[in-house]
Amino acid sequence: MKPDAIIGKIGSGFHEYGGELTIASVATISRPEHIKRLQAIGYGLIVIDEAHRSGAESYKRVLEALPDAFVLKVTATPSRLDGKPISDKPPLYSASIIDMIQQGYLCDVKAIAIRTETNLDDIKSQAGDFKVDELEEAVDTPYRNNRVVEAFQEHASDRRAICFGVTVQHAQNLAACFQQRSIPSACVSGETPLAERNRLYAALRTGEIKVLTNVNVLTEGFDLPLVDCVIMARPTQSRTLYIQSIGRGLRLAPIKKDCIILDLTDNCLKHRLEPQNLRSALNKNIKNDELVTEALAREEQEFNERKAIVRKLPETRNKDLTVNLLEKLTWTEGTNGMYIMQIGRERHRIALVPSSSMDGYYSVWARLSPDFKAQKWMNDAPLDWAQQFSEREARKLISDPKNSILVDRNASWRSQPASEAQLEKLEKYQKRFHLNYDPATISRGQAADLLDPIFEQFRQWREAKERQQVTV
Repeated sequence: MKPDAIIGKIGSGFHEYGGELTIASVATISRPEHIKRLQAIGYGLIVIDEAHRSGAESYKRVLEALPDAFVLKVTATPSRLDGKPISDKPPLYSASIIDMIQQGYLCDVKAIAIRTETNLDDIKSQAGDFKVDELEEAVDTPYRNNRVVEAFQEHASDRRAICFGVTVQHAQNLAACFQQRSIPSACVSGETPLAERNRLYAALRTGEIKVLTNVNVLTEGFDLPLVDCVIMARPTQSRTLYIQSIGRGLRLAPIKKDCIILDLTDNCLKHRLEPQNLRSALNKNIKNDELVTEALAREEQEFNERKAIVRKLPETRNKDLTVNLLEKLTWTEGTNGMYIMQIGRERHRIALVPSSSMDGYYSVWARLSPDFKAQKWMNDAPLDWAQQFSEREARKLISDPKNSILVDRNASWRSQPASEAQLEKLEKYQKRFHLNYDPATISRGQAADLLDPIFEQFRQWREAKERQQVTV
């Protein structure tokens, strides 16, 4: 991380070459005129996001233009729809959805199977999934669409939902069905203008609409952490597509406890045609209406009980297991899209305040006992970043009321010169974490702000390593 890095943008009329970082879409940077500039500059590092797409010709042109560059591929979808590998080398690091839930980076999730009378047995497969035209004919019916709406009303009427259909027409019909039941909804497709898309996303965030239907528009690039229900009205044999879809509901957000997946479960007696569900996608024995964390606790309890029987131990397990999860903190939704948390008997308050200039970004403010003067803890950041930072500081206050001096931005110690121990740590980690500071002028508070995230990252690495050792 280097917050003060000089960043250039390529595209939409910008040609900002020469910075420390250059950001561009592959559609733009793979054009011949830009390929020449890449070769002339000779970039040493290429970072590819959504790397499961990197097999396309446009990516190959960029990689071939910079054959000596180190290539870092990043993706939340490690399996391609066509089954081809993303790379000919094993990943440097990987974490499953279950890992990320346990480590507190994703919210908990459960699936509810919604039974229908629709039959999928006669639908042919094409390119590893159901043939679209036959699937649409089978599932886009008034009966099944109404079944989708009934399921939402029964299980998720107080949630923000995105719904995946088979085709644009199916998504439109689903939205109309929701509207007929007086549930505010809309449909977004590839033909929806950008300004209208942004308006619909904002309406879903504020609660003006409850359900947003789509086909594949929301599987990538859609970022609304407040979504806490995903409706899989589109049966799919593709594990990749299923995980992409449900992943839209797993982002962390204040006041969000978990995400519900409404899995439309149609009749399918042929095993080879069986659609994906949460159990098969995560390869975990998750029961209907059971949270992932509950499934993990149940599995561990069953394992311990079996082990006790094998060893013929006289005592049986009589305590519930403690699952290794970050403590859940309580947020309340205030006015104007603000989120507020009150902490301890001292009633410290932390607030996430929506940015006035960047949609979906929040600043962090606090009022600490006893004077409750407003102090800004973080500038505009994505919602999940702001939430994680706030909860990290809140846990310091919860663990010991005396820790308020550590988080108080107005505390007198923060203006004192950095300690020798802090300067030694900063020097040690400067190159590794691209720290930018002046040893002669940096204050103790500024040093703490640089070092705290590093120590937190080390703590998370240690915990992840310990969990791996326990699993092995």
